[in-house]
Amino acid sequence: MTHTVTQEEVQEDARELRARFEKLSRDFAEMTKAMGQKVVGDAKDWATDHPAAAVGIVAGVSAGIGLMIGLMVGRGRN
Repeated sequence: MTHTVTQEEVQEDARELRARFEKLSRDFAEMTKAMGQKVVGDAKDWATDHPAAAVGIVAGVSAGIGLMIGLMVGRGRN
């Protein structure tokens, strides 16, 4: 006994899968947005509690980026 799949059945399955994918996509976007807001909030709280460390980290990262840019520009002149 064989069941032949009709075009309508395939189209209905495709609609159902598309609807499920769209819902999962929306749920994922909401979840990542909420997680991002929590991370930013936690970082702000940490920076408020540890201002000297926060300034030191920003200065260190900025110095590293400046050094890398300086090395790349300097090599371009040679």
